Amino acid sequence: MIVKGFINDKLIDCGNAQVSAYDLGLNRGYAVFDFFRIVNGNFRFLSDHLDRFINSIYLAKIPNPYSKSQLHDKVLELQAINKVDNGYIRITLTAGTSLNFGSLAASTLIVLTGVSGANTKTDYTEGVKLISKTHQRSFPRIKSTDYFFPQMLHEELQAANATDVLYATNFITETSRANIFCVKDGKISTPQKNILEGITRKKIVMLEPSIILTDITIKDLYASDEVFITSSSKELMPVVQIDNQIIGTGKVGQVYRNLHTQFSTFCKQ
Repeated sequence: MIVKGFINDKLIDCGNAQVSAYDLGLNRGYAVFDFFRIVNGNFRFLSDHLDRFINSIYLAKIPNPYSKSQLHDKVLELQAINKVDNGYIRITLTAGTSLNFGSLAASTLIVLTGVSGANTKTDYTEGVKLISKTHQRSFPRIKSTDYFFPQMLHEELQAANATDVLYATNFITETSRANIFCVKDGKISTPQKNILEGITRKKIVMLEPSIILTDITIKDLYASDEVFITSSSKELMPVVQIDNQIIGTGKVGQVYRNLHTQFSTFCKQ
């Protein structure tokens, strides 16, 4: 089956997709995107993702020719064309073609589908490892295509058998692809600022109003009873080690298990 996608309003074969060599997304990294799952034929929190995508476009000051309803219809059309029951949609808007690599013109919209499958069952039953690095994303509220820093760490992450890199300065913020939560004495906390406000994070905070939004240090994290991360692709995933520090007992904790069950039930409603 030939996988289809959209570039602007044109339906294309993804294997032959083309954008201009002068596109600012390519030459300046000037682009935003969003990513959302399809589970059993249904989109997971589609409206929330489109709202965040449009907000990222606005904050990035990229001209946006599409309304939310137009994006919604395009996403549903592509899902039907590619017959995706379980997978994802990735939607990207670049600042478009610029012959002088600066001036803004017509933006470039790219919509793609794919099949999820990077996470393993043991990631959830045994937990994963993170490594920490001193880093802060330049514009954390924008879901941009700038993954330069974590991509440079790809080999180091593999060598450490780590799932992701945790960003920290004076306080921790997030991983390169997820939000983070910690549990101490039954109380759940998550960083309150300098983060991308994840959709799964938003739902978890809604489901468990007692969660504390606060500043958290790396030492706080090391001393936690439990740690877990959240994202659209991972949902909730337990963390049992950060750097050389084992978290709690080194096993998946009960608070995480309860929240994971609660979230799974919520998603089926």
